[in-house]
Amino acid sequence: MRHVIALDVGGTGMKAALAGPGGEVLHRARRATGRAQGPDAVVAGILDFAAELRAYGAERFGTPASAAGVAVPGIVDEAHG
Repeated sequence: MRHVIALDVGGTGMKAALAGPGGEVLHRARRATGRAQGPDAVVAGILDFAAELRAYGAERFGTPASAAGVAVPGIVDEAHG
């Protein structure tokens, strides 16, 4: 079945879903970002999570995801609004 990965990276956690062709949610998952371990750990965690989602989709639906969308927050400089 065709599906895509949707991955939302937040300050402390990541939420993800595999979605089908009509936008239906086929699978949901969550993970911590690893923010306390530094930026390299966050990047590694995002990549590992995406790889796990890809593998799950390939195993469960017979094909890997055809695309992935990742939302990552920007840096907030509270001193400048």
